[in-house]
Amino acid sequence: MGQSNIEKYFSRLEEVFLELVRTLHSELANQMVSGITGSQFFVLKKINERGRMTVSEVAEELGVSLSAITALVNRMVNNGLAVRTRDLTDRRLVWLEATEQGADVMRRCLEGRRKVAEKYFGQIPEEDMEKLIEIYEKVLTILRSEKTENAARNRNHPQ
Repeated sequence: MGQSNIEKYFSRLEEVFLELVRTLHSELANQMVSGITGSQFFVLKKINERGRMTVSEVAEELGVSLSAITALVNRMVNNGLAVRTRDLTDRRLVWLEATEQGADVMRRCLEGRRKVAEKYFGQIPEEDMEKLIEIYEKVLTILRSEKTENAARNRNHPQ
């Protein structure tokens, strides 16, 4: 594909993607349970998927700083969505787990997200959805590969 075609397609993709993300973000935000932010939702979702995680693991998986996650987790603990517990064998480790209230909030948020997904993506043929996911996975593979190559390059040639 020629350079001008890449620029043309990327420009269109950027416009469509930004509008899609803005619109879906707004719809999904309207489905959030009162008292929980989008960021708290994603932390709660990660914790629920794994059962329990350290704050460091949550930060790493979400690609954010430890200080940002710590402040967010403090609010979640204060709001009764999660609890911190010290590891019994290694007191340096602090585990983060969802409370019953947190798990209930997560279920209600997921139900709202499912409704939004069905409302919009339910109108798209299944083959198109599979192709869309396949394309995103290809781009993600390229991005991950480059990230791995850059990390290896930085290890081999520190500055």
